[in-house]
Amino acid sequence: MTATRLLRLVIVPVVYLALASCAQLPSAEDRIVQLLAADAPYHVISPRLFAQLGWDLPDGGATVTELAKEAPGGAFDPRTLASLPAEKLGYTARWHETRFRVYGLDWDIGALHLLPKNAVAGLPTMIIINGGAANWYEFFIGPKNAAGLAQYLAQRIPVVLVTIPGNYRHGGWTETDVGERIPGYLLDRDVPADEAKIRNTIYTFRVVTDGIKAVIDEIVTGPAVIIGHSTGGEVQFILKEPLAGMNLGLSMGWGTGGPAGMHAMRDFRGVRSIDDYPHISQLRARTPDQYSGGYLGPLNPYWDKDKSRLEMAEEWMGAEQRRRAQFKQPLQDMEHSSALNLQPEIAAQIRQTLADNSLGVDADEVIADLFSTMRSPITGYKKMIWATAPLDTGHWNEDLTAARELIVANEFRAANPGVPIRVLLFGVPMTHYGHVEKPRELAGGLFAALRWLAQH
Repeated sequence: MTATRLLRLVIVPVVYLALASCAQLPSAEDRIVQLLAADAPYHVISPRLFAQLGWDLPDGGATVTELAKEAPGGAFDPRTLASLPAEKLGYTARWHETRFRVYGLDWDIGALHLLPKNAVAGLPTMIIINGGAANWYEFFIGPKNAAGLAQYLAQRIPVVLVTIPGNYRHGGWTETDVGERIPGYLLDRDVPADEAKIRNTIYTFRVVTDGIKAVIDEIVTGPAVIIGHSTGGEVQFILKEPLAGMNLGLSMGWGTGGPAGMHAMRDFRGVRSIDDYPHISQLRARTPDQYSGGYLGPLNPYWDKDKSRLEMAEEWMGAEQRRRAQFKQPLQDMEHSSALNLQPEIAAQIRQTLADNSLGVDADEVIADLFSTMRSPITGYKKMIWATAPLDTGHWNEDLTAARELIVANEFRAANPGVPIRVLLFGVPMTHYGHVEKPRELAGGLFAALRWLAQH
């Protein structure tokens, strides 16, 4: 036997073994699922593993990017997505508008339903609820019109992006004075300014959760989990029992925190004064300076080391000026902020504004609904997981005694003994807006978290 042939006999099997071994290596998502099997206070995903998360889009996101570029301010009409082929997107998209009644008035809520062309079997629908000043755009497309979180998730699982009532308007807003904007309480027309003030006054979390339940009931069949981001984090807890047949006792979060009534949340927020908020008939504008701190980090698409944080925030929010709501209703803010001590003063503002109102809204009915956020149940869960990042300063801290997601998880652990509860920390410098900063990788991480959550 020649030396060359002997070498081939040795090398070829080794190569085949190496290829076979590589084919069997677990994916980055598999490794996270395996990691989560171990019970621990929290789990950290290394930067190296995080960089391996996610997957490609069939067209790289180009089709939706072009759609956004052609629309003023990027505020493209979501109804046009239905005509785009699944072969290009990797999913089909359908826009839904649902009308519902609260306090004797009609309200509209919009939601974008994404169905994968090739779904992974056995996983629930992921329902994402925006935070207070955002809407569905933030989770679908980036501030520079690059593909957003939901476009990646929808390659694997059904996704529903729900915008809380008022925070989406067809064509967006053109008013540069955010405080003067009219929320999209009805999607077929703008309500008059005087009526908008009344609607702002009665914008309790009941309006939000009644609307979300109505559109979910219309769209979703089968199991689902709700991820409420930021202020939207309240939603899954309020709807835990009304949607019990759908959520199956499962809970998942990204920048979510816990319900306002939790000790962890009340202690974090402290005592609030009525002077901390505008009158409840007005809107609270979210200005660039409010995003220049903990919401802005080195992974943001507008990060530039040669510019000030305020300059970067102005560019970021300027790019979103038309399609992003950029306001919050003070009443929504108060209820989310555990400000139960303000109930008498809030009730007085409600009565003052609704006195002799022509819309027939009953002040007593509105007042009776105040602070539903403080009454969410914290028991009866079967499995829970929160995802966060080191620079999400409202939800994590190097000092673990101040890491809010960990404190919330521990309070839930005490209330639900024996229930698997996990906190997943993505160990890269992401902020509260990680879905804008690293949408592809975050999609892989949330997909892995969902797989763990859905395991029996």
